[in-house]
Amino acid sequence: MKTYYACMLIMLASCSNSFLYAQNAGGVTPPQGKPFIVVIDPGHGGVDPGARGSYSTEKQIALGVGLKLGKLIEQLPNVNVVYTRTTDMLPGGGSDVKAALRYRASMANKVGGNVFISIHCNSAPAIRHRQFAGYRTVYRRVHGKRVKHRVRHYTYTRTPNPAKGTEVYVWGVNKNDDKGVALRENAPLLNDPEYRSLFDSSGSAVNEIFWNTVRHEYMRQSLALAADVESQFAKINRIDREVKQRQVGIWVLHATAMPSILVETGFISNPEEERYLNDHQDEIASCIYKAFVNYLASVRGESQSTILAGVESPAPVTDNLTYKIQLLVSEHKYEPDDNRLFGKFDDPVSREIIRENGAAVYRYMLGNYKTNQEALQRLGRVKLMGYKDAFIVTYQDNKRID
Repeated sequence: MKTYYACMLIMLASCSNSFLYAQNAGGVTPPQGKPFIVVIDPGHGGVDPGARGSYSTEKQIALGVGLKLGKLIEQLPNVNVVYTRTTDMLPGGGSDVKAALRYRASMANKVGGNVFISIHCNSAPAIRHRQFAGYRTVYRRVHGKRVKHRVRHYTYTRTPNPAKGTEVYVWGVNKNDDKGVALRENAPLLNDPEYRSLFDSSGSAVNEIFWNTVRHEYMRQSLALAADVESQFAKINRIDREVKQRQVGIWVLHATAMPSILVETGFISNPEEERYLNDHQDEIASCIYKAFVNYLASVRGESQSTILAGVESPAPVTDNLTYKIQLLVSEHKYEPDDNRLFGKFDDPVSREIIRENGAAVYRYMLGNYKTNQEALQRLGRVKLMGYKDAFIVTYQDNKRID
């Protein structure tokens, strides 16, 4: 065993294997035979309602979606779900919102979570409108005399903000040090006496390399899961507001010693979105669930069919799957080898024709990838190239199935 850890030190020093921790640290995948632990965190609760809509609150929607998501994930073999709350109360009880935030992260770390998914919904301030309503008379003192003036008069109204769509957060870059502290204090490896004997010096250069490698890999895993959640939402025509990092940081993301994401499921401040958030929670949960299944298959190195064997779920158990990225839909017929549009892509572009109201419409698809994970990696680059609405499409036996 000592020899094994000595080899590990050498590999860390050379930084030649960024996946080393995944086999040993237990943060992405648990030790063999142990269940994969998903921590689901419905935001707010109790005295903290979160954002408010016209007839519902963020805490209600987050709890509804969180419980439905958990019910889907609980069907998966050798996967356990832990909730930070299952009722309308702050995690840990009480009425201290800050203490509840710390309890969420502490609980996730204590149970040895392998991934953390926090559920929320967004809000945008109402739009203020000013309208000219005529003139009114006012009196002012000018050189000691009372002088009459006519001034313009306005009325003000507010209308709901039309902002809509979903976005997913990962921890901010400026919180990398905080994430490192969470990992150091809660990593499963700390339970191994041989590990402690080798890595008990916090100032060690090798120790620092190790934790940076873990943190970078957790970020990569978080981004992959977050991007797929947005991709699943895009497939049901939800507006994709992209994966983001918040500069002020989000405590539950950078204080949890595992890959972690926060899903903003929609804008409760928009009446249309509020109705959707209340009436279509199963659909929202299903999108997050499908992304999680892809994520679990990736980190376990298994097929989606293996993950879903014997499970009744909205994600189909299928073989002979391939994946493409839909770049755009247009009424214009472009050639797939048009260098002006597609010359910057290394992978081939194909064209599909569909009929809408008798007119031809063309879909332009990038690549033909064997795994969802490979497509996800390309998707991130495609969005950076300016194709903000691009998303992944699944094919079975070369036929589009979603």
